[in-house]
Amino acid sequence: GGYYRGRGGYQGRQQEERHPGRVIRTWDVKDASRNRDSQNLKELEALLRQLPAPVRQRLQEQYSNRLRDLNEIYLQLGRWPEAVFADPGTGRLYREPLAQVNCEQSDIALFSDMFSATHTGSLLATRRIGIDGTLHRLSVILSHRTSQQGIPPVIGVTARVGKTVEGTLDAMAPDLLQTSASILLIGRPNSGKTTCLREFARRLSEDKNLIVVVVDKTCEIGGDGMVPHPAIGNARWMPVESLKRDGELFNLQHERMREAVENQSPHVVIVDEISSRTEVEAIRTMVQRGIRIIAAVHGGSLPMLLHDPERAALAGGCHTVLLSGEEANRRKDKQKSVLMRMHEPMFGMALEMQERNKWVLHRNVRQAVDCYFRRQYIGAEELSPGVAREVVARGKFGEGFEYSDGSNPFPDGSTGSTADDKTDAS
Repeated sequence: GGYYRGRGGYQGRQQEERHPGRVIRTWDVKDASRNRDSQNLKELEALLRQLPAPVRQRLQEQYSNRLRDLNEIYLQLGRWPEAVFADPGTGRLYREPLAQVNCEQSDIALFSDMFSATHTGSLLATRRIGIDGTLHRLSVILSHRTSQQGIPPVIGVTARVGKTVEGTLDAMAPDLLQTSASILLIGRPNSGKTTCLREFARRLSEDKNLIVVVVDKTCEIGGDGMVPHPAIGNARWMPVESLKRDGELFNLQHERMREAVENQSPHVVIVDEISSRTEVEAIRTMVQRGIRIIAAVHGGSLPMLLHDPERAALAGGCHTVLLSGEEANRRKDKQKSVLMRMHEPMFGMALEMQERNKWVLHRNVRQAVDCYFRRQYIGAEELSPGVAREVVARGKFGEGFEYSDGSNPFPDGSTGSTADDKTDAS
């Protein structure tokens, strides 16, 4: 279905036209990614009340105009306390000191009420808890030494600020709310994956003909209280517990995923942080039963999952195939041993969340994976608020995809357009 490009060694796909930079579609954005300011402010105040007074005062006095961008607050013994802000456009983080004095044990102890006896089990298992009624999360750093009670003392705290953000999908990819395909969200920490999952839960649960279930591994999607946060709308919420046995941590997300299928009869299941083989197998079980899955994983791009033994099956996996001499001679590199997709991917679409306002959508995971292994160009969609443009992807083996939108050529000078193929063929 293609031929090799002379300079880069990449095969052009003759069966499809590629025009990087072309506008595919546009849509109206009434209020892109608007924060529910009153609710967020109320929840932020609940967090601020738990902070040591000097830190809270410094934060409110010096950074009052940036509180809506506050992402984390970090305290550790012997270190300056820090506030971490997220750029509202790109999501990139930057740090600011809250005080030029080192934290003491008394500062950390002010968080002790939040680490109550009811949280001790989950705290030791996951080293993080939520704040009831909010989307905030506190992660602790525990000492390697244990106290007389057998519990290691807390020497550091990171408070992650959770926010309710509405309008993200309507601004970036409204058509994803209409598709029936399973969607895999891929992104680095703080890229907006969990926010996007909440939006899927809220918007899809507005349809009275759909049963939407959120399996909440870390209690970040629906909060850490007894009642799910209103940010997930009318979706059913199944929080996941973690246990520590014989020094090993056991997260029961895979069991709750299967329980959701058996007991809730869902049309859509939403899952965060797929990271283990047992969770991947639970995804396979749900897909085989015809359930639509919307899940998130940590990663830089779709092909990077293929090189992770724990999660490769999500995108179809890979295995080594030996080619015949005739087949190998047709290849520019003459290789007889090549990687190929092993089985059908569990997801129809993949969304790479590169920045808060820059996503790349692969509408056919199977085709994207095959093109990666065959060293072929593949068209994709770059999404930003109100517009989708065509980009061309090509794989850098072991590193994921690199993209060209026509204005930024690949290192060899090509853009991956159909015109490039015809030029090289001549």
